Amino acid sequence: MNQEEDGAKRLEVLEYLQKSSHDFHMVFADSMGEYARTEMKLIDDNLNFGYKIIQVIGIVAGFGFTAILGVKNGYLFSIGEFLLVISISYGIYQLKKIYVSNLESVQRSSDKSFSAFEEKSSLYVETITTFLKEDHIDIEGFQTKLEDVDQKLIKAIQPDKVARAKNEGNFLNVLIIILLTGALILLISFVDLTFYRG
Repeated sequence: MNQEEDGAKRLEVLEYLQKSSHDFHMVFADSMGEYARTEMKLIDDNLNFGYKIIQVIGIVAGFGFTAILGVKNGYLFSIGEFLLVISISYGIYQLKKIYVSNLESVQRSSDKSFSAFEEKSSLYVETITTFLKEDHIDIEGFQTKLEDVDQKLIKAIQPDKVARAKNEGNFLNVLIIILLTGALILLISFVDLTFYRG
């Protein structure tokens, strides 16, 4: 092989490595951006739903106080309003807890993904540097390392939503149950129950 052919082959390998590295970094940027956007949308949707439930609870509690002159049973009225106020406090606490939990999860996922992507990026840099210094690379070794890093990437970018999604759903269910119970007790407090006493 003459120097021209050797130089052309070397250039071809270098171009392949650079293109492969560039393609990888584009996928990295796109996937991390999409992952972050999806995470934030899911978090926002869940939190917004919780905020809306808390607003409804506040409106129901407010209606009770606007009609306080029509209350027939002060104990039931107090219990109903108490439940509604407690549910608002509980809802605000749970929203904060979910926000913090999701923020920590996004940070953990981001760190895991970044670490895996960084390892792949280092592999490309190391391989290109070796090629430039030694005029050859072990393609099979490179492919094996690349496959190992890709497997780590696949594991790193899988979200861990199952347990949190269940807990968040439970929080919203509890909030709705307290809302319905408090509203029902509040409504009953406006009913004259003395006709049962005979």
